Amino acid sequence: MNADIQSQAWKRFAQWAIGASVALFLAFVGGMYLIDPYDTGRSPFSGEPDLRGQKEVNATTSVGRDPKFEAAVIGNSTIALIEPARLTALTGIRFAQLAVPGTQIPEQLAIIDWFMKHHDGSAKALVIALSRDTWCASDPTQLGNNSFPMWRFSDSRIEYLAGLISMSSAQQAARRVGILPSSKADSAPDGYWDYEPLYAALLADAPRRKELLFKRRNDQITLGEPSFPGVRVLSERLAALPADLPVVLAVPPVFTAKQPQPATPRHRAEQACRQRLIDLVSERPNTALVDWWDDRPELKKADAFIDQIHYRHPVARAVEQDIAAALLGIRERAGSLTHR
Repeated sequence: MNADIQSQAWKRFAQWAIGASVALFLAFVGGMYLIDPYDTGRSPFSGEPDLRGQKEVNATTSVGRDPKFEAAVIGNSTIALIEPARLTALTGIRFAQLAVPGTQIPEQLAIIDWFMKHHDGSAKALVIALSRDTWCASDPTQLGNNSFPMWRFSDSRIEYLAGLISMSSAQQAARRVGILPSSKADSAPDGYWDYEPLYAALLADAPRRKELLFKRRNDQITLGEPSFPGVRVLSERLAALPADLPVVLAVPPVFTAKQPQPATPRHRAEQACRQRLIDLVSERPNTALVDWWDDRPELKKADAFIDQIHYRHPVARAVEQDIAAALLGIRERAGSLTHR
């Protein structure tokens, strides 16, 4: 008899423990959804985007949905030094910087979709950085090496809720409600972040930096698939955008030692990919290519680069001028067609 009573007591305790755990779990998920740690706008309490002082990837959903921005710079760290405020001053279009380090094609497409979803009918321009190592050489389904939170950009509520169940999201929620102090302010309100301080140790190590800068690749090794599936995916995504949306495809500069020697297999492959991009631009209206593909005198200066793909501020300023000129050229051509 006592054994039966004890067994029933343990059974009731187990049921209570399971029920309490489920209730606590649902309360946690519900609370996280309402707090909206990354300011995605999904919470019924969401207002104007206000997530500030976060590492760039944590602020991307907030900045990307902000209605005060009319255009975006999208890519990986090879375009991150482009200052949106400077593009705004040069073009009159309010830009946000949405570049995220280490991203490959799927992540960058997700950011494009996020920005366009939240700027339907209001977007005035897109600047998409086309790193040759990404768009010409990568499998368009392969994710980058960094842990990119695709779930934050997903249309699936289940996928989003599942992504919220993590210690990092809980910590971000605590920062959002003021329980924990905000993380270091790595990004500006427009999403801009300066990557040079991250390379302070390398910049101070001249021999190591010289070794990285001048190391040459094997020019006998070509890019990925000769059909360039990344460019095909890009073409499909551009075709889905409004035809009157100005798009600038920007090929970021690389240090001279990364350029392949002429008439080598890698050189021919890179130029073939470049021609595909030129053809793509010619096929879509209101599209321009900012082409920093080939070697230039300014790309031979070691002081202009941190490593072979990360250039410094003087080069960034020149790229910004070219992007602005391309956008103004699109606007001028569109205006001349309108008044014919």
